[in-house]
Amino acid sequence: MSDLLWMSGMGQGLHGRSAAGSVRSASADNQALESRENIRELRHQVERLSLLNQALWELIRDKAGLTDADLERMAKEIDLRDGTEDGKMGGGAVTCPTCLRVSNAKHYKCLYCGELFAKPAFG
Repeated sequence: MSDLLWMSGMGQGLHGRSAAGSVRSASADNQALESRENIRELRHQVERLSLLNQALWELIRDKAGLTDADLERMAKEIDLRDGTEDGKMGGGAVTCPTCLRVSNAKHYKCLYCGELFAKPAFG
């Protein structure tokens, strides 16, 4: 029966949809592969940064006579700067020293008067 559909041209629409479906499927497969590769690279970067942070902390701790409690205390202080204790740095608000208007800390320039804010060393 399907041979008759193909011979009469009625099966062509089915074939076209199947080809389009194959293209979408291949595209989805490529996106999934790229996403997996991106995740693998991000994991590698996080592991590398964790290693470097640990090495830096141990050097600083030993050279400056600090303790792990000192590090924890400072981490909590920095965490609370945005008003939320959530284990991460937030972008809070910054007051422009020129026009005294409040801007988002993500911006390094006042949205109102154009004053340049001091950029943090990290972040």
